[in-house]
Amino acid sequence: MVKIKASRLRDVELITDTGIRLGWVYDLSFDEETGEILVIVAEPDEDLDTSEFVTDHEGLLLIPVSAVKSIGEVIIIDSGKLAVKSKLRALPKRAPVQKERIERKEGLPKPES
Repeated sequence: MVKIKASRLRDVELITDTGIRLGWVYDLSFDEETGEILVIVAEPDEDLDTSEFVTDHEGLLLIPVSAVKSIGEVIIIDSGKLAVKSKLRALPKRAPVQKERIERKEGLPKPES
């Protein structure tokens, strides 16, 4: 496995495998417990219509790391694995077990049944 420093990824261009220019790496988001990188936070290309893409409150794209096909001078994103709002609407709601786990993790009281 080739190791790449996160600092080298800043401002690297993100392009889908179908040739759509998404934007440039702005930051990475990771799981604090495991250290696993979850998403690439990207500054969207000025010509990209972000209305169907998952974005944060600042309008930055949130691209799942699982969608990365390759990293080089540019980062190639698998368009089939790219998180878009139309795909997310079709996902089933989270199971109550996960919600309970999150509440316990945050120190909130266990919900009464």
